[in-house]
Amino acid sequence: MNIGINAICGLTVIPVRADHQDTSEIVTQLLFGETVTIIEIHHQWVKIKIVHDQYEGWVDNKQLLKVSDSTFESLNKNTKRQHTDLNTLQTPWGKQHVLQGSPILSTSNNFRIDDLQFESHSNSGSNTVYDSLTEIALSYSNSPYLWGGRTAFGIDCSGFTQTVYHQMNYYLPRDASQQFLKGEPIAFDQQQPGDLAFFKSEKTGNIHHVGIILDKEKIIHAHGKVRIDTLNPEGVYNEDKKYYSHKFTGIKRYF
Repeated sequence: MNIGINAICGLTVIPVRADHQDTSEIVTQLLFGETVTIIEIHHQWVKIKIVHDQYEGWVDNKQLLKVSDSTFESLNKNTKRQHTDLNTLQTPWGKQHVLQGSPILSTSNNFRIDDLQFESHSNSGSNTVYDSLTEIALSYSNSPYLWGGRTAFGIDCSGFTQTVYHQMNYYLPRDASQQFLKGEPIAFDQQQPGDLAFFKSEKTGNIHHVGIILDKEKIIHAHGKVRIDTLNPEGVYNEDKKYYSHKFTGIKRYF
């Protein structure tokens, strides 16, 4: 692959790393079908810019699928995301699992991406359709915390809010500090379910955590796992361990 080539994630989920080596930290993940542009090359590693949030990082080029410019443009116009826990595609390279939050590449069960043929086999036991943002958020309950993660098998705080909002066709930036720069500020007593609450580090003063507000002074967020805790003007109170885990900063609303 060359600089300027457009591609999509060709596997269920792949790590995007801070540097061009397997031991480098994961900064985010790509889900099947998400689009990228290659901006730098180092041996088998390529530095990519992710289209939906402009995030940059390194991936193994064997995990990407090159697409034509016309297909790339068409895929970028699609904002719908998968709500089902798991879908299965029959691909030219065999069965491919597609996770919740991934782009829906086609509404047809049979479709093509350039010269490649795909067939969708939706799992009958995973056809839940969520009516609200908070229902989507709750579907990630107990997912383990993973720095850089964006799936129910491992997710971080801003990956959680970003992926949930994706499924409501709203595209948030990747990091909590970036998300805080968007949206409308909301007073604590005017909060609504689905608003995002943000928290500052007491050491640095920087925004370092975010969660989704539920009703009745509750928040769902990724901290050890995706969990529900109490939210008050002081911060997030962990009822299990009887302490404040995060210091409250502000609330934002996006739609």
